[in-house]
Amino acid sequence: MANRKLVAVVFGVVSIVVLSLVISEGGAQTQSAAGGSNGSGAGNGGKVARTPWGDPDLQGIWSSGYIEIPLERPEKFQGREFLTEEEVQAETKRLASRQDHSTGGPLEISTKQGDIGSYNTIFSGRGREVIRTHRTSLVIDPPDGKIPWKPELRDRVATEIKTLRTNVASKVPEDNDKGDGPEDRPNDRCRGLTLPHVYGTAEAGGAPVRIVQSAGIVSIYYEYGPHGGAYRQIPVNGRPHLPPQIRQWLGDPSGRWEGDTLIVDTTNFSNQTNYQGSRENLHLVERFTRAGPDLIMYRATIEDPTVFTRSWTIEVPFTKQDDKANLIFETPCYEGNYALIGILAGIRAIEKEQGTKPKSR
Repeated sequence: MANRKLVAVVFGVVSIVVLSLVISEGGAQTQSAAGGSNGSGAGNGGKVARTPWGDPDLQGIWSSGYIEIPLERPEKFQGREFLTEEEVQAETKRLASRQDHSTGGPLEISTKQGDIGSYNTIFSGRGREVIRTHRTSLVIDPPDGKIPWKPELRDRVATEIKTLRTNVASKVPEDNDKGDGPEDRPNDRCRGLTLPHVYGTAEAGGAPVRIVQSAGIVSIYYEYGPHGGAYRQIPVNGRPHLPPQIRQWLGDPSGRWEGDTLIVDTTNFSNQTNYQGSRENLHLVERFTRAGPDLIMYRATIEDPTVFTRSWTIEVPFTKQDDKANLIFETPCYEGNYALIGILAGIRAIEKEQGTKPKSR
């Protein structure tokens, strides 16, 4: 009996030691995947979770968060990829000062008569946090953090992209006082998102996505404010792209696994698509890497020789969310908005009064 007790004690001690090592290793992997102070790494030294059929497991709800980071690097951070710890602390404090009680901040809500106060900061897409990697821009290549537009196209793109809400070409100024038809008013349409998603913007908000896998296919749902979300079904069998005459709003994806990384090559975009000036010639290569228990590193490389002088890449960390907390819902958007009819009728009335005519189509 004494020998049995001794064996049990020894076994228990060994179990505790092994468990402690596992927990320590998992914590180290998470810190390494997040990049520590600068988040520069996307590698994962441990084993990646696998699906029953052997593919890396990317399933669940993920989110970039309500990050405050520009697509291009601001001039004040020229030559610097990452924020210092002091800058992170200062930025965190500044962002917290812009929140009201709904997100734990000190800001008071100013209400108007009849306003029930529903639009507090928990319902806004306003940036609330420093990006997990502490980068100074989403663009990581070129090294200067700038989009390499062709010089003659830079001003044209800046003129076209009037809003971050849909990131599609708009002929309508911000005052929304013009428009020949519904096509000229993307803010009033249900056109959904474009790819890559416009992470770090007010409309994207926390940018949650749900990834579901089955053998040979990966499905992704993107939540996107009030403009309608989007579903993608990505075959993971290396099949060729559709014939070039077949065009789709979100393009034609073809996926494959390269080690623990899902690589999605997408072409065949429509001429209605517009990502930073790139339309039907957009070639998008995305990489989803499970870099830690709660982290996917997402990289997207954009290529279009008709718009850019070279390819360029953005990086966004996705953090695992609680799959049981009902954090993601299908985004509703209602096309055929009656207000749109009134808006366009009002514009026609103004044109009649001023003696002007809408441009011919």
